[in-house]
Amino acid sequence: MAKHVLNKLTVNLHDTNIHKQLYEHLMMLLKHQEGLHLRPLIALCIGSDRYTGDALGPLIGTHLEEHTECYVYGTLEHPVHAGNFIETLNIINNRHHHPVIIAIDACLGKSYEIGNVEVWQGGLAAGIAVGNRLPTVGDISVIGVVNAQSQIGYLDLQSTPLSKVMKLSNAIGEAIAEAINMIIVENIPACTQSVGK
Repeated sequence: MAKHVLNKLTVNLHDTNIHKQLYEHLMMLLKHQEGLHLRPLIALCIGSDRYTGDALGPLIGTHLEEHTECYVYGTLEHPVHAGNFIETLNIINNRHHHPVIIAIDACLGKSYEIGNVEVWQGGLAAGIAVGNRLPTVGDISVIGVVNAQSQIGYLDLQSTPLSKVMKLSNAIGEAIAEAINMIIVENIPACTQSVGK
């Protein structure tokens, strides 16, 4: 997690209104982004399908690629992980001027935090759970707690049940997709929306 965390929401998979809470919080954070309608919207989904627990980001990225018009970096087919993280950031910076980046990653926590989704304004530091120190990234951050953390992060990610990861990825992916699509619709100029009416 990053040092500067603002407007943080924590919800759990067992919360009956998890989708509504995630969607409304994401909408609020997106609308707080200065000059949103002029900036490209990017989902940076961090992780790898080599470890079950680490597949959360790529699963969400694949969902967003199929259900939104935003730029997605990090899918099951083209994951963003420690090995290509810096290169991907350079590509994003070269291709997109002053983007709004939603950074998404799996996280290890305490046993009672498993199934939690945390969303906040500010960046996240990816890879800490498994000993990688990567640059902090994101204007908005979303993490899903996939397992409890012990001394060996990679084993914790390896032993994570796929069902837990799928449930988290569905909940997060659907809420982010709905928020992004609503923002895109709201930012279409009124003259183009009224065509054909």
